[in-house]
Order: sequence, then C-alpha cells, then structure tokens
Amino acid sequence: MRRIDWTETMLSRLAELYPVETTAHTAYMLQIGVTAVKEKARELGLEKLAKSRWLERAGHISRHFDNRSYAEMAGDLGVSRTTVSRMARKLGLSRSKAKGYAMSSRVRNELVRRERRRAVFGLDPLTRLKVISHRAKVRIRSRLKANGYITGVHRNILYFTEATCRKARLEAKATRLGLSFLPFPEDNTPLSNAI
Repeated sequence: MRRIDWTETMLSRLAELYPVETTAHTAYMLQIGVTAVKEKARELGLEKLAKSRWLERAGHISRHFDNRSYAEMAGDLGVSRTTVSRMARKLGLSRSKAKGYAMSSRVRNELVRRERRRAVFGLDPLTRLKVISHRAKVRIRSRLKANGYITGVHRNILYFTEATCRKARLEAKATRLGLSFLPFPEDNTPLSNAI
C-alpha cells in the first residue's frame, strides 16, 4: 500500500468535498482510494452533513406534522410510514394522545366519505370499511335522483313531478329494495335531495 503525501490543496479539497459529497466522489476528485479518504477525514475530524434529500423530507415533516398523519406525509414524500415516524422522532416531534386520536379520526372520516362516494357511483371499494348498510339501495336512489326524482325527509320515499321522465323498470327494482314513489306534494312538505 503506497503512502499518500497530502498537500495543502488536497487537504482543503478534502475539507470542501467530504462533508457534502459521497466518499467515492471525493476519492475520485482527489485521485486516491476511498479508504485513504475515510482515514484522513477521520484524522481531521470531518463528518458528513445531512443529505439534501433528508433535509427536504425533514422540512416537509416539520411543516405538516400538526395537520397531516404519518401515512399522508409518507404518501407525499414517497417513503414508508415508519421512515416518517423515525424522522419525526429524530427531529424531536411528538403528538399528544388527544392530538393522535383527532388525527386518526379525521383520516378515518375522510376514508369513509371517499368510500361512500365510490359506492354511490357504483365503484368497487378501496378499503374494507363498511360505509353503507345497503349498497344496492344507495346506488339505485342515486340513479333515480339523476333522472329527476326528488328525495324527501323520509329517505325511502322518492317524489316525481310532471317533468320527471319516469323509469318503470328502475322504479320496480327500487320498490323491491324498499323505496316508494309519490307525486310531488303541492303543499310545503320539507324535502331534501341528500343521499
């Protein structure tokens, strides 16, 4: 193994490159071996600075820690939930139990709303959450509303007007599922078009 004569230029270049570049790149730039670079850096007390990607991720986690779950931040950053959790711990970030429960509750409510929307449009669920008690009934009620039927306070009753293009087959299917149809009331009966 040959001995390396370190010049002032090499030492300053080592001090400049080693903290921010890979050891292999530093060795290439100095035209010496990786082991020699490591040994000299250790001798001079040089240490690697945090990688820029880590700093970017740490910044994102710090900014969104109070309003995003670990899973959401992991999705944003393209890393695992465990990685986000470890980074948060290294950054000294922590949540109280109450804050953790509130975050979980918000995420679950968003999942439930998304699954309900998927059910209304007849799409397959993305999770195993049971969000609708009678999926077929909700789907057919949604189809009927799209055709001009109006739902009332009692959600099993749908109203039709003279302008409604009535669908006999769809109405028969809906009736088998427990829905009923009435002409639109002339008085001020409270109505709702909610699903």
